[in-house]
Amino acid sequence: MIIFGTRGITYNHQKGQFSCPSCESTNYSHKRVRRFFTLYWIPVIPLDLLGEYIECDDCRGTYNNAVLEFDPSAGKAEFEAEWQRVMRRVLISMMLADGVVEEEEIVAIQDVYAKLSGEELTRDRIENEMHRARTDKTSLKDYLAGVAATLNDSGRELVIRAALMVAASDGDIAEEEMAMLVELGNALEVPPEHFNTILRGDQGA
Repeated sequence: MIIFGTRGITYNHQKGQFSCPSCESTNYSHKRVRRFFTLYWIPVIPLDLLGEYIECDDCRGTYNNAVLEFDPSAGKAEFEAEWQRVMRRVLISMMLADGVVEEEEIVAIQDVYAKLSGEELTRDRIENEMHRARTDKTSLKDYLAGVAATLNDSGRELVIRAALMVAASDGDIAEEEMAMLVELGNALEVPPEHFNTILRGDQGA
């Protein structure tokens, strides 16, 4: 039986120097994610380009290509790691899923975001993110499918870990929340073994 299919392959396009907004490192790798036709799971024919990103060689943060123009003397507000942007969207979407926004949920999101990113998530920013999530007709699954190729493995893990921490913040992960976490892992193309490792790690923490 001939086994064939497609999958995304991440590879180094080029290397260079920049100023990382997160850790001020000067070395980066320009990564590209391309879909390949596979035969017996071996990539054979390159197909379309799924995405690309700039990855800091030290902190492994990923950014869009515009970060190469980043001027550290102008401040870092304009640039942030892609996983932070995706994390906010995921956490806000989880909070809005049941149609009810509770104070405990907002506090949990703020705590998790601060713990993983080292930055404050203000009430004003949460309100702005909620408005964006409510008015954007793109489903969370489709949104994640569109941004998956801008995240490296570390970024995808951080997003899932953040969602898991919020889901478990009340001491229990509901069946609906677990289903959403599984969908999140699938949309970000995280292998089931890795997803289970993340899950076991947080539940045992």
